[in-house]
Amino acid sequence: MYLTGGQYKGSKIEIPKNARPTLSKVRESVFNILMPYYKNGNSFLDMFAGSGIMGLEALSRGYNVTEIEINPRTAKLIKKNYSKIKQEPNLIITNALNFKTNQKFNVIYIDPPWQENYEPIIQKATELIDNKGIIVIEYDNIHKTNFTDILTKNNSMLNILKSKKYGRVCLELLSFVNC
Repeated sequence: MYLTGGQYKGSKIEIPKNARPTLSKVRESVFNILMPYYKNGNSFLDMFAGSGIMGLEALSRGYNVTEIEINPRTAKLIKKNYSKIKQEPNLIITNALNFKTNQKFNVIYIDPPWQENYEPIIQKATELIDNKGIIVIEYDNIHKTNFTDILTKNNSMLNILKSKKYGRVCLELLSFVNC
């Protein structure tokens, strides 16, 4: 796979054998949607990094990126992918639900294994997002996750800003109600 935009556009990225990488048209769309909201230097957290491709796309577009990956072998691949563009990742090897920081992020990208329960993941992201931030969730339409129900059930101050569908892949962008 190749990066789709920014200063590292065209850089080849290796994908783990067991991964389901985000399609290039979806990656491009995410950053086209985010473009009006953010500028260079904003923070980007990828809670389920996998190959690191979404974080690399963000880095290529000027974001300060933090990657979370639970699998140490996959984390080595992320480091290798960053080394191809002569960068060091800000990489935390842990379960995303256990991640602790005082930092608040402008953008949080969520793309866990699609069979995961999204409710605790969204709760964790809500703790980590800046009050003017956006949470981007990638999921597949076969599992029929109802994000409106999750937000209502948890009395969340988040609302759905935008929904997009790309074949089997769906995106939900969440933001705080008063932003």
